[in-house]
Amino acid sequence: MILIILLCCCASAAAHDGSVTLAGDGALIRYRGMLLALDGADADPAEQTVDLRLRSGSLPLWQSINRRKGKVRVRITALPGPGEASALLLDFGKNGYRIVILSTGMAEQDYPLLAQRYPGADLALLLEKGQRVMVKQERQQDSPFQFSDIKR
Repeated sequence: MILIILLCCCASAAAHDGSVTLAGDGALIRYRGMLLALDGADADPAEQTVDLRLRSGSLPLWQSINRRKGKVRVRITALPGPGEASALLLDFGKNGYRIVILSTGMAEQDYPLLAQRYPGADLALLLEKGQRVMVKQERQQDSPFQFSDIKR
């Protein structure tokens, strides 16, 4: 009986709410059954239908859009990015994950500026030499990157 309870506790602790998989200059972002495709990334149609296709830099500055699928919602807001480029902030709810997507690159020595410029973001997707990279806490992350909700 104790072993069964222990296994259940360990399994729930390892569960993830979402993931980001890089695909060239785009990415597939999965969150609780919702699938977002960034910059032309394609999902396997046998796996899951894309719920929302995004293009970095596609929204006018400070404009937001909201999408819902069942109980899952995402708010996408266009924010000022480095230089003339804009950025998108994906906000998956009150305790949800926040991902900022820059439409340009950023020098590695400037990664600490991400936390200052986008203080609520948990993960950043940048373009480097035509390829997407993920940065969390000033370090590049491997793809696929799995994440869980954050208590705020």
